[in-house]
Amino acid sequence: MRVRPLAWLLAIALLAAPPLDAWLDGSMPRLLLVETPAWIALGWMAVRGRGRRGAIDEALGRWDPGGAAGLVFFLGVLAFWMLPRSVDLVGASRFANQAMHASLLAAGAALGASLPRLSFIVRGALGIYAVSMTFSMGILYTTYDALLCGTFDLFQQRATGRLLLLLSPVVLVLVVGAGMRSLSRLPARARGGE
Repeated sequence: MRVRPLAWLLAIALLAAPPLDAWLDGSMPRLLLVETPAWIALGWMAVRGRGRRGAIDEALGRWDPGGAAGLVFFLGVLAFWMLPRSVDLVGASRFANQAMHASLLAAGAALGASLPRLSFIVRGALGIYAVSMTFSMGILYTTYDALLCGTFDLFQQRATGRLLLLLSPVVLVLVVGAGMRSLSRLPARARGGE
């Protein structure tokens, strides 16, 4: 995927602009299911663009050959911003809001740089984790009777849960598709062939 730097910077400026940012932060489904993935995707695009891939892969190959450091950073940032207390902080503090944007952007870049370096097994485990977390968070948000985030109401929490439950089969299809694609790239000997 080729992303021009000017278009990328424009997307960041638009996403961080107060009118759009306030609208995205104003609803739990928009914050967790639109804004968070958008910042991660922009970070991913920063390192996975065609012209940048070679230089970044070479530099990271020396520093983090297995890709584990980038994956741990990505998972840590994502876990922090999924905590109900952190979600509440985003609505209460402009600084926390901007910190979320910057850290998710960096996390997306870390994932984009480290994912190709991870083994097939680790990528598969990460995919299974993504599917199970999408489904389990959907069940939690849909069935839990108390508010998890003080910023949003129970209606928004349940709406987020229903959307996560609808999204989980899509995530499963994407994970299986990515796994099949990765498996087809393995040498025949590694797949059990002759």
